[in-house]
Order: sequence, then C-alpha cells, then structure tokens
Amino acid sequence: MTEGLPRALAAPDIEVASAGTKPNPKRVHPLAIEMLREKGIDASSQRPKHVEDLLGELDYVITLCDSAAQECPTFPARLA
Repeated sequence: MTEGLPRALAAPDIEVASAGTKPNPKRVHPLAIEMLREKGIDASSQRPKHVEDLLGELDYVITLCDSAAQECPTFPARLA
C-alpha cells in the first residue's frame, strides 16, 4: 500500500518505491493488494523489497515508524 497508492497519485515523471527493514520475502500481503484493487489500483506486480535494494540517489526518504527510522541505512543526499 505504501508504494501502490502514492505511485497511482504521483505525476508521471515521479518514481515511487517502497521497501521494508524486514519484508516478507514471498509476497505482498493479499489484503493490501485487495484494498488497492478496491480503489482501482493494480498492485499485483509489486514485490516485497528490502530497504538496501533501494540504495542510491533518492530525493526523499519517508519512514513510517520509529524502528524503521532507527534501522534504515543512511541515504546520501543528492547534491544540487
């Protein structure tokens, strides 16, 4: 849900990605897929990703809980 909803709402030139510190290695939770489907968003191709899969240049990093903020690696800022 954290990737599917913002991706659906973002402008076409905005890339949205989501990852966790302890993702389920097998699947996105089926209730998340169903909730997004009810909103007209197809998230069936999304897969769980670990936060380290997203290392690189990012404009924004948003954490959803204090434990994730503590466990996330440092993401270097993009220099202007």
